[in-house]
Amino acid sequence: MTDFVKPFPEIKKKSKKKLLASRLLLKSLVYSFAIFGALFILLLLIVLGMIRQDMGNVVLVPKSAVLAIDFDADYTETRGDDILAEITGSRPQIFLDLVKAINVAAADERIKAIAATINSSSLGLAQIQDLRDAIKSFQASGKKAYLFSSGFGNFGQGTKEYYLATAFDKITLAPNSDVGITGISMEIPFFRKVLDKIGVKPEFYSRYEYKTAMASVTDFQMSSPYKEEMTRLGNSIFNRFLEDSSSARNISKEEFKKLVDKAPINSGDAIKSGLIDEISYKLDWKKSIEKQYKSKVINISDYIANISGYYKNVPAIAFLVIDGVITEGESYASSIRGETITGSDSVLKQVDDILEDEDIKALVVRVNSPGGSYGASNEIRHALEQVKHEKKLPIIVSMGDYAASGGYFVSLVGDKIIAEPSTITGSIGVLGGKMVLSNLWEKLGVNWEMIKFGQNSGILSSNTQFNKKEKHNFNKSLDAIYEDFTLKVSESRRINLKDLNKL
Repeated sequence: MTDFVKPFPEIKKKSKKKLLASRLLLKSLVYSFAIFGALFILLLLIVLGMIRQDMGNVVLVPKSAVLAIDFDADYTETRGDDILAEITGSRPQIFLDLVKAINVAAADERIKAIAATINSSSLGLAQIQDLRDAIKSFQASGKKAYLFSSGFGNFGQGTKEYYLATAFDKITLAPNSDVGITGISMEIPFFRKVLDKIGVKPEFYSRYEYKTAMASVTDFQMSSPYKEEMTRLGNSIFNRFLEDSSSARNISKEEFKKLVDKAPINSGDAIKSGLIDEISYKLDWKKSIEKQYKSKVINISDYIANISGYYKNVPAIAFLVIDGVITEGESYASSIRGETITGSDSVLKQVDDILEDEDIKALVVRVNSPGGSYGASNEIRHALEQVKHEKKLPIIVSMGDYAASGGYFVSLVGDKIIAEPSTITGSIGVLGGKMVLSNLWEKLGVNWEMIKFGQNSGILSSNTQFNKKEKHNFNKSLDAIYEDFTLKVSESRRINLKDLNKL
């Protein structure tokens, strides 16, 4: 029978202490999380408020200004999926914005000069050559461009940074720093021994000997064609650097090569050899330029914000970017992870927009891709062909650092294909295969059983090697793709198939 005077059992003193301690611990945790959450929300609101306030006040270009550019900033080919940009509505800047701003500044009477800085940049060699051309155009308008560096590169890795610097009228280097023009080196790892040890067998086939993308896992060392390919590529890039840089600095190519072999070179020796023009601290350098031109400094990001964008009912040129690995599905770009993928589905949607926009009179396709899926590349190429024929639009292809394999396949639509001297392109071929893990499973004691419905249903299984029939069918597929690729190149570029095979 329930005792209404004492409806609950008595709690002993020891149990009371445990219960009280538990309650105190629980309250402490709850309060801690509450305080942490409130502080986080408050901080987030403050940051967003500052960003919104900053966004609302576009810095106007002064009547007399010097344009400041930091080439160490991240200028990607695409805008990317930036969560902060989504929240704030800000517009991240891309490489096109940078080049366009320099070109606009050349004709802008308010911009008197460029004052740029570079130390260690993420810009590619082809992008740097694009920028060198833009700086030369700026100088052709009668204006000067100045560059400051606290040191070209880290521990000698400053060849491309100095290459950009040679386009400027005056190069200033910080005291006790280096010009790290140590040249160009290429290192390729080969993992075949490691894979053999752990029981993984790479089974890949390619068309043909210069299609070396999977050599790192299939081979034990660099093959003769691979070495020939990389040596030719490296020589081409290095000689271009030597010729352009030595010419810009009025140093003979032979003497400049000797300086490269001595690098890194300290600031004192750099000024004696003619590699730089001045030694100064950054603050003094900046003040000197401001005083010389009696102008205020405006940051390139603020200047870009002042440049007019796209207007409706005005003749326009569309700019379509193929950046990163090409694949099926949606495009993806992460500024945090530094990863970019071009999805054929996303490009097809953009093509539809171009077809529907009557104001678009031409199309520039910017390709910065090492390749990817043949199917996705072919879809994009075909869609762009439709734009050319249905809308009668001229298409110009602008190649970035890479336009190889599938990236080159897409480029075939261009009425004109424009590349920088250091653009890596071509790679007209195909490869495919799989990593076979059967020996690894045996080492681990894992047994796989397969039930097949269709003789070739397990052709891409990583648990078995290709049998004779599967190998034949797989290579037959590669041959068909290679034949289609080379035929389209031959037709688009008007190159005889026999000559194309040599290329």
